[in-house]
Amino acid sequence: MCPMTFVYTKLALEELKKGELLEVILDFPSALKNIPESVKRQNLAEVINVKEVDPPKKTWVMVLKKL
Repeated sequence: MCPMTFVYTKLALEELKKGELLEVILDFPSALKNIPESVKRQNLAEVINVKEVDPPKKTWVMVLKKL
């Protein structure tokens, strides 16, 4: 649940080098809006792709590129 989804995403991004990619599996629809806004606001990453992988279970994969 947000905001923990963003907290875990931020911690994972901090472990990466500039230009590396992070895949985040999301199952909470509001995170699809909150994570991109938060990483942009904090200049952490850019969203490369968001793909719905399991529509019945409402699951997405978001790919972020560390800035």
